[in-house]
Amino acid sequence: MKKIGNGWQYDVYDLGNGRVLKKFHSPIKSYWVILKAIFPFKEDSLLKVPSFSRGMKRTALRSFEVLKRNNVSNDWIGHPKFLNAPDFEQDKVIPIHDVFLTADTLSIKNIIDKFIDFNKQLLKSGIIDKSFNITKNYGLNARGEIILIDIGELFDDSERINKQRKERAWSKNYVAGCIKDEEARTYFITEMDKNFGLT
Repeated sequence: MKKIGNGWQYDVYDLGNGRVLKKFHSPIKSYWVILKAIFPFKEDSLLKVPSFSRGMKRTALRSFEVLKRNNVSNDWIGHPKFLNAPDFEQDKVIPIHDVFLTADTLSIKNIIDKFIDFNKQLLKSGIIDKSFNITKNYGLNARGEIILIDIGELFDDSERINKQRKERAWSKNYVAGCIKDEEARTYFITEMDKNFGLT
């Protein structure tokens, strides 16, 4: 089993059968991941690390409850198989971040259009990914379809959904800033504002 990635919540391992294992960080590992992310503590204090760590697990478990309560196609979320919560298996796909590294501007814009269509369908089901984090939380499957690969930060509460939309979560640097192609980044923000923005 080979480690192929990690994020705030999980280490990701290739199972070699077209599937990946997402293993939730131990408390010590989560502290380390958070410390690296918030250093040099300009926006968040070092004292917030313990609450961030505890909150990550609660967020993931609440997100799984969101999936249970709502009608979300398994195709959209990579056919997860839940193990010892919050660990799970999922289809192996290509993260959008990796796709954007080699794609030209037009191809990136086309993927952004697919992403918007996908999230409109997700919203119709009463759900959003907390930050609409296109490069980190989504991937392309073997058929070139968008799927949500980070299922640990889902909202189905209308107030929380509207708050994220009003605050234009997609425009934040940790989301839009990860689209390195400047023209595509501007297109992403403009189209997201048009399709999901609330005034």
